[in-house]
Amino acid sequence: MRNMRIRSLMLYLIVCAFFAGTIFFCYEFTTEGKSWVFSNINRHLSQGTASQGKISDRNGLVLAGVTDGKRTYCEDKSVRTALLHTVGDGSILIPSSIQSHYASELFGYNAVTGLGAPEVISMSKNISLTLDGSVCAKVSNDFKGKKGAAVAYNYLTGEVLCMVSLPTYDVLERPSAEALKSEKYEGVYLNRVLNSSYTPGSVFKIFTTAAALDLMPDAEKRNFSCEKVKIVDGEKVTCMKSHGKLSLKEALSKSCDIAFCDIALELGEDAMTKKMNEMGFNKSLYFDNLEISKSIYNVESASRGDLGWSGIGQYTNTLNPMHMVKIMGALANSGVCTEPFIVKSMSFGQDDKEVSLEPPKTTSFFSPSTADKIKEMMRYTVKSNYGESKFPNMCAKTGTAEIGEGKTPHGWMVGFSYDKSFPVAFAVVVENGDFGIKSAGPIVSNMIKYLHKSFQNK
Repeated sequence: MRNMRIRSLMLYLIVCAFFAGTIFFCYEFTTEGKSWVFSNINRHLSQGTASQGKISDRNGLVLAGVTDGKRTYCEDKSVRTALLHTVGDGSILIPSSIQSHYASELFGYNAVTGLGAPEVISMSKNISLTLDGSVCAKVSNDFKGKKGAAVAYNYLTGEVLCMVSLPTYDVLERPSAEALKSEKYEGVYLNRVLNSSYTPGSVFKIFTTAAALDLMPDAEKRNFSCEKVKIVDGEKVTCMKSHGKLSLKEALSKSCDIAFCDIALELGEDAMTKKMNEMGFNKSLYFDNLEISKSIYNVESASRGDLGWSGIGQYTNTLNPMHMVKIMGALANSGVCTEPFIVKSMSFGQDDKEVSLEPPKTTSFFSPSTADKIKEMMRYTVKSNYGESKFPNMCAKTGTAEIGEGKTPHGWMVGFSYDKSFPVAFAVVVENGDFGIKSAGPIVSNMIKYLHKSFQNK
């Protein structure tokens, strides 16, 4: 009898475990089935499915579609090449691309039929992007073979208008495995706009200016002194020129290293770190639900000289281009950033019925007063240094980021339009491009013209 009870109990426990396991499996299948199907080890399942939805740019240009059961791409080679990192190549190697990130939507995956739904009831979606493929192609060509990143967006609506990462290749003319190992294609699978961080150089002075305005009551009335060389606890901090006496506005316009070294030293490690954290450094930021590479400001073990260099945008500072363009959007918009997004709309292939998307979110980086003051300073910088004819109605700052002895610096230019009828913010970085105005400047000048034309034609 005792054995019978034990056996009954064991059977009961087994049955309970079975039902519990079944319930757990059903739950996991429902909630995690999509991630299983589209995981890196199972991409052969999706890649063999021909019922993918199409991907188009803001003007209706088809960037990826399906013809005779095979994935096809834009006929224009320059567009295909420029948008490799945005559209993807159908592989698992560019995880931030639309084809990877929105695989379940494009394939119409659901928990009941998986990827095997008949075409007549397929839930595959077409995706329309916010960017202009033609503008992206022209901007990509303007890099003239240099590596780097360029991004521009509408700072009022959040629509990304241009996103380019280099190096790249034509998805229909994929380089050989041997060629992909060469320096020319180093980091080719990396979307540099989202997944890289660079030494910022002088564009970081925008952040130091914000810290000065917020934490130094007399910042705008202060005169800073630059004699080209400053010795900080035995360490040398140098400037390109001896600027003499200058205001904060003049210091930003002339990009005086000594002035921004002095600001960082006066504010100190704790205040600088706290302020940089408020502006998005050392934290996870997101684009289209994808975590972007962190921008880093860390002076915890820095010497006084290193702290001074950190205020200039050197030392160990790093800056992500998408983070930078968010900051530009916030400055243009009285301190509040309309979060960038790239998917304009989705629709079912059958009836072209649109799928509703979440409205863009906002993030505050500055007080309205601080943002508006920096905006005017950056406007002054364009007028006094860069030239109104090349950068009409723009607020901007260049940067030349030193990256080590014997290496050509990275060139930056960041900014936004002062005119809200043309609400564009941008960030461009050219790897080993030398001076920012020399390398990134022409790319930005042309990009503004391309986008102006795009706005006129919409």
